Amino acid sequence: MGLESVKEEILGNAKEQANSLIAEGRKEANRIMRENEKKIEELKEKSDAETKKIIDTLRKQESASSEMEAKKMILEAKKQIIESVFSDALKKLEAQDDKKRENYIKRLLERAKKDIEVSYVCCNKRDAKFLKGFSAEPISIAGGIIAENNERTIRVDYSFDTLLQGIKESELQNISKILFG
Repeated sequence: MGLESVKEEILGNAKEQANSLIAEGRKEANRIMRENEKKIEELKEKSDAETKKIIDTLRKQESASSEMEAKKMILEAKKQIIESVFSDALKKLEAQDDKKRENYIKRLLERAKKDIEVSYVCCNKRDAKFLKGFSAEPISIAGGIIAENNERTIRVDYSFDTLLQGIKESELQNISKILFG
């Protein structure tokens, strides 16, 4: 065997080993690429799931917020309707003819006399003429009376405004049922 054949054998073995190493390297690179692609796909799926979850959460929050806002608007509208009803009721009381007004004032005075010993009465100018036997002090109210004892330490307020406010507070649920079902 000559030097040339030894050289060729060594080169052949080296090429064979190189080809084997290259094939092994390619195999390993392909395996690593498949693993990385699998990891990328898993991360993408996980990211998509998290994104979907976040979007669903945001939709639910937005929906809840919209529902809450709608309920607030409905509640505010109902409140305004109730206020309007009481405002109309006060206007109707103010517009009563003198005969009905006199009847109301006398009944309110009798009610006040049951609660306190009435010495002073405050009312609007229009109602003063119905308070015989009392010196009525004019005040700015829609109607009704405010009665006080002799020392002015005890006061009962039977003004239309106060009476309507009391009705509104005590009967709000019933009023709401009547108006809104």
